[in-house]
Amino acid sequence: MRFPLTKILHRLRGDSRGSTAVEFALVALPFFLMIAGMVETGYVAFKAAVMEGATREAARQVRTGVVQGAGDAAARFQQEFCPNLIGLFPCQDFYFDVRSFADFAAIALPAPVFDAAGIPTNVQFSPGGANTVVTVRVIHVHSFITPLIGSLMGGGDGTLPLISTTVMRTEPFE
Repeated sequence: MRFPLTKILHRLRGDSRGSTAVEFALVALPFFLMIAGMVETGYVAFKAAVMEGATREAARQVRTGVVQGAGDAAARFQQEFCPNLIGLFPCQDFYFDVRSFADFAAIALPAPVFDAAGIPTNVQFSPGGANTVVTVRVIHVHSFITPLIGSLMGGGDGTLPLISTTVMRTEPFE
């Protein structure tokens, strides 16, 4: 005996056994995207905070002349910076742009330019001497874990440049 389609649909209309599964299927994707977005945003904020603290501590060594007094100033700066990442992030993913200026009015920092691999190409390391104005920029390109969140927050390529900057006048250390 075959039931016509209308009778089957009429009987199923009153059946609500699968409604929870259907409702969950409709809500699950936006819910999990929102959770992933919150986790990813928190991770970026945490990474930026750690990077800011490490930059501040390493810049302090530039201000006091410790970095300038070393044989290889760039290596000494990295030596001061990397331990402050508290072992959470690989140090080779951070790029340093240290420039010296005559006074604060002369500061002109170019926007970072990145190559195809995401490495900044217009960085230099010139910590200056005593009583000079120095800018310390640390640049890190964060790659998003979730592609959709990365395209929404970082642009089309799923990355976001994090930049920490410190500006100071060095002490009369010489």
